[in-house]
Amino acid sequence: MLQDSSSNQTSPQVLTNQTFEGEREAVRHVIIGSPLGVRRTIHQLHALRYEEAVRWTHPIAIPDNRIIITPEQGEIMSLLVKLIRLE
Repeated sequence: MLQDSSSNQTSPQVLTNQTFEGEREAVRHVIIGSPLGVRRTIHQLHALRYEEAVRWTHPIAIPDNRIIITPEQGEIMSLLVKLIRLE
């Protein structure tokens, strides 16, 4: 779950673990880019039937061009940079 205060204060964004029963795991997807690029990517994933576009959060500004990610013990991160057409 993403926790974000609605105030204008600059505070870190916090991603907390979601616990599910059985063999399921919450995998967090983050898209970072220009507003147009992020919207296009979300709609491309929707067109591929990966996830409904409405399931993504509203755009979240990254304060001062910084983001802090603090993983839980044993977690890893994978980053994909993909060039997309904005036309």
